[in-house]
Amino acid sequence: MASIATAETVVAAPVVAHRPWWRGKPVQVAGIVALMYVAYRIWALEYPWPNDLVWNTLSLHLDDFQVWLLTERGKEDQGLVFTVFEAFSTSIDDLVDWFTRLLLWMTWIGTTAAGVALVLRFGGLRVALLTLFALASFALVGLWEESMQTLALMLVAVSLSLLVGIPLGIAAGRSRRVSRAITPVLDAMQIVPAFAYLMPVVILFSIGPAAAVVSTMIYAIPPTIRITALGIRGVPVNTVEAATSLGSTRSQLLRKVQLPLARRMILLGVNQTILFALSMVVIAGLIGGGGLGAVVTSGLYSNPALAILAGLVIVVMAMTLDRATEAMADRTDPAKRHLDDSRRRSTRLQTVGAGTAVVLAIVLSKVFGAAPAYPDEARGRTVTLEEWLLAKIQVVLDYVQDPTTWVSAIVEEGSIFILQRLLLPLQGFLVETPWFVTTATLTAIAFVVSGFKPALTTLGMLFLIGFVGVWALAMDTLSQVVVAAALAVALGVALGVLAAESNRFSKAMRPVNDLLQTLPQLVYIIPFIYLMQVSIVPGIVAGALYAFPVTLRLVERGVRDVAPTTVEAAAAFGASRRQSLMKVKLPLAGDAVMLGVNQAIIMVLAVVVIGGLVGSGALGYEVAQGLQRGQFGQGVIASLAILALGIALDRVTQGTRRARQESLA
Repeated sequence: MASIATAETVVAAPVVAHRPWWRGKPVQVAGIVALMYVAYRIWALEYPWPNDLVWNTLSLHLDDFQVWLLTERGKEDQGLVFTVFEAFSTSIDDLVDWFTRLLLWMTWIGTTAAGVALVLRFGGLRVALLTLFALASFALVGLWEESMQTLALMLVAVSLSLLVGIPLGIAAGRSRRVSRAITPVLDAMQIVPAFAYLMPVVILFSIGPAAAVVSTMIYAIPPTIRITALGIRGVPVNTVEAATSLGSTRSQLLRKVQLPLARRMILLGVNQTILFALSMVVIAGLIGGGGLGAVVTSGLYSNPALAILAGLVIVVMAMTLDRATEAMADRTDPAKRHLDDSRRRSTRLQTVGAGTAVVLAIVLSKVFGAAPAYPDEARGRTVTLEEWLLAKIQVVLDYVQDPTTWVSAIVEEGSIFILQRLLLPLQGFLVETPWFVTTATLTAIAFVVSGFKPALTTLGMLFLIGFVGVWALAMDTLSQVVVAAALAVALGVALGVLAAESNRFSKAMRPVNDLLQTLPQLVYIIPFIYLMQVSIVPGIVAGALYAFPVTLRLVERGVRDVAPTTVEAAAAFGASRRQSLMKVKLPLAGDAVMLGVNQAIIMVLAVVVIGGLVGSGALGYEVAQGLQRGQFGQGVIASLAILALGIALDRVTQGTRRARQESLA
């Protein structure tokens, strides 16, 4: 009877109402928004942010700072700081150049053989075949040299990111003080658009691979730190206490207990760092990174088909590295390897055989290496596979641009709905409402949902936005973020639940998620520009598509991780599958769902600038124009506003998760 009572308590706990429905947080938030709407109807357009509370000269001061940096960097006697930057820049440039020359010297046959042999030895046959397909495709489509330039850049950027991120992640996992100290920095690194820090990075490191590596590291280090810290904190407390009671020092505890038990999470951090780094390839191409990113950026307006082809090559590279690192981590797990002497000898022979095959392939590659051809019967001659693919991609682009097709009709209706029914009403509501009403409303919502500290943070961030003089632009951006995040969350939660309930659907969605997470935003926004022309909608669609895979993965993981015993207990009490999902699994997966909402908002904010490039306006446009026209101050102010907006929204969702954890503790 005791066990039955316990099971009943576990099942019922998430769904028991501790207060009347009309006192719940959703009702309170709805009431606050209703009051804001009343104020909007009464005072619309009457109270913009007052000029007396704006720092009007901030942009000029920032421009002067840029001039000073350029002047100091141009001096012969640069001083210690700029000398260090110059030395670091030269070292990174040389390292990337060395890797690039090595990969190109090996030729595509030798490099392919080396990659396949490495993955076959440590990852297995299936991912080795995938690696063979990927590396061979880089050569077949005529983008081998660019692919190797990108791969060399990624090797350096990912290695340095892990070198910095893993130790910091370990420190954050072992010390809450360190975690609290670096969390705002990590938030800034993830939220501030990459376009915003390109200019200062270029000033400090000049145009070239070093600037591209540093920009990539800024974006790729946070997942390494966060996931490593999560893995260290996830080691069972009783295990740590047992090791400590047996006399383990802190160093021994780390090396022999925490790191081995957190191994899979750390490897997940490595995997995510690789994917995040590859998503920066196009941005890096703007500042001298070269490779596939340069092909994408140069082809955006002159040759969209080539830009899409290069983007697809980036996706293939990302998916291959994702699968290969995952398989290698699984097969080399010490918990799964029990090697006797005969197995060790066999392993050594396999390693020697793989090395011999690579050397032989490199030697033979000096003799063979002609580009393959693809017969084009329509023109009666042979063309390269690259030319054939470009022609087919262009046919697709021409088709989707044709206004007479059903695709254009559906997309046009969807665009009109998003613009007229969602975006414009919300935009007018946020921009025209008096600033003090909006500030009070958002602060009150933060207080109701998350508590006093997040509300205080929200208030401070909103005042910072107004103080730097971009209140109206920030409210415009907020409307875009809310619409895009809402679309992303709706898609992510619905598809995440389906993926958690169906293994077949989960497997079907995985390549879609990989495609949308790794395909650079500048690439997959091209078809929407063709379909929707240049307007505000393509940026919103791009933001939603970029953000929803993260929400999907987190929701799926959260629902799957609900304890089977809890679900079985619910079924034993007569709950249907739908009731188990709605009243047991989703409530218990609430932390994962809220984290998905949080990450959707951050990911959408990261695409704000991309939307600004294609007509979305607001803060994204200001950042992009600041970079393109050399208006440093304008770009930095808009970036600060985006950061403040992101921190305010982020703190609200983080507070929700903390409250739920405390209530379930």
